[in-house]
Amino acid sequence: MTEIEATKLADLAPVRGGAATSRLARWRAILANAWHELRKSRTASIGAVMLVLLFGACIGTPWLATQSPIKTNYRERLQPPSEEHLLGTDRMGRDIYSRLLWGGRRLVAIAVLAVVFGLAIGIPYGVLSGYFGGTTDTIAMRLVDGLLAFPGLLLYLLIVTLAREWKLEGIYNDLVLIFALGFAFMPEVARLARGSVLAEKQKEYVEASRAIGDGSLSVALRQILPNIVSPLIVTATVRLGYVILIIAALSFLGLGTPPPTPDWGSDLSAARDYMETAPLIAAFPGLAICYTVLAFNLFGDGLRDILDPRLAER
Repeated sequence: MTEIEATKLADLAPVRGGAATSRLARWRAILANAWHELRKSRTASIGAVMLVLLFGACIGTPWLATQSPIKTNYRERLQPPSEEHLLGTDRMGRDIYSRLLWGGRRLVAIAVLAVVFGLAIGIPYGVLSGYFGGTTDTIAMRLVDGLLAFPGLLLYLLIVTLAREWKLEGIYNDLVLIFALGFAFMPEVARLARGSVLAEKQKEYVEASRAIGDGSLSVALRQILPNIVSPLIVTATVRLGYVILIIAALSFLGLGTPPPTPDWGSDLSAARDYMETAPLIAAFPGLAICYTVLAFNLFGDGLRDILDPRLAER
């Protein structure tokens, strides 16, 4: 390294350090403002508390579960809640409490991964389509229109049925479900991202970025994308509740993970024959589904109120 190069690097070091410090301070300010706004919204606060409890239970399942979720004991079938079985036992003598915990852990993980997958393919698709416009935008949106015209439930049933035909089990069956749910979410994300980009790309900061020589990809992904994150976050949060319902519905119809894997939908389906004699075995999975969907919906609605500038007075 020459003396001149060393001098340039030494001159740039404080600038880079200052930029990193400024970026960190900006993120701290954003988080502090988000926390302040979250506390002001009662809906978002209730949803956040419910989600903290939900994710805490999912993370702590190996320590919170008191029994094996798949161990059967026909001598203790359809038992009411007791000290040994906190929520009783199902038709095969399995502990309902443990099955709820393990089933929720799996269900929430699949829903989160499916939504993340939909965002990962939908956001770049919509951002680049809206930014470049013209023929590219026209072709890209016609493909999205075609996907939106196809009923989502039929797409889920088609992909899950193919997985059954290919005899995919265990983690592979879950991956197929994640792909189906995420791919069905992609068109909605792409349309939302594209519409937001069309509104943003005419603003002055975009013109300034182009003027200083930034490339198209840099402007689209580094300048515009951070400014359209708010509606995408709200949509993803609300979508999580919908995905939970879809997974439970597929399992209820017998198209989810085969037994004895813990699953709220399949447990609810199996409890139909015992609704009169042991209603609790159907009540607990149903309440778990309602709680989870309500938590995501409340938090999503609260975020919409916080992040939408048109709703300044809540």
